[in-house]
Amino acid sequence: MKSIKRILGTGCLVLAATTMVAQSDFGVWTSIEGSTKLNKKLELSLEGEYRTQDMSSMTERASGAVNLSYKDKNFLPFLKADVGYTYMYMQYMGDTEVKYLTDEDGDYELDGEGNLIPKHMNVDAPYWTARHRATASLTGSFKLGRFKFSLRERYQYTYRMAAECDRERYYYYGYPFNEWDMETPEFLVDEKEAKSDHKLRTRLQVSYNIKGCPLEPFAEVEIYNELDNAMALDKVRYTVGTDYKINKKNKLKVYYRFQDYAGIDEVSGHVLGLGYAFEF
Repeated sequence: MKSIKRILGTGCLVLAATTMVAQSDFGVWTSIEGSTKLNKKLELSLEGEYRTQDMSSMTERASGAVNLSYKDKNFLPFLKADVGYTYMYMQYMGDTEVKYLTDEDGDYELDGEGNLIPKHMNVDAPYWTARHRATASLTGSFKLGRFKFSLRERYQYTYRMAAECDRERYYYYGYPFNEWDMETPEFLVDEKEAKSDHKLRTRLQVSYNIKGCPLEPFAEVEIYNELDNAMALDKVRYTVGTDYKINKKNKLKVYYRFQDYAGIDEVSGHVLGLGYAFEF
């Protein structure tokens, strides 16, 4: 009996893990960043990043960013302010959506068994579009022993350029066939309108400086709220990782991140990240 319970328990765990993976995505994020001090208070940094999606089988985005930060060691030394701009070229995955029949009032029509009656099905191909993003941040930090705590508040504005998407439309045959015509689709082009959004990003991070070790592990949580939607929750990021200091001017970062989206149409995902940063 105990053996059967163990087998059933193991099976349930495997099934749960399989379901979680099936309902989430996985991507790899890589970046390279170079920074230089313009003077004692200003620092300029440039960053390039490449991300994958769809179980790391296709590109999500390639981007380039420039950032300017300000910190005065003699006035509020625990605070740092920065502004930045990012250009992103992003690929959106294909999507399938079924449209149903509605009456003059916009209510769904039902068949004799109470089921929705399909009208047509849109199958969109993947498409690319550009995004422009501007940010402004204020970060406060303090040390407690070998621990370092920081809280960053970031305003983010993003503008997505208009784009076109290839679309195949399949029609549904009602009585007496009740099936889709999958052999003769209608080929269309869907116009994706330009749009913008405003977000507030709140990030809490803690890191630990290990004595005599080049590794500095860290953990953080970041909350995204939609400013143009009454501060509605957009997503939460959970990250654990470590910095590896190669020397005074070069370091590596390796991390795992889970993105938990609040919207039902968004797919939460796992991220493996690798970054390289240097000073010049």
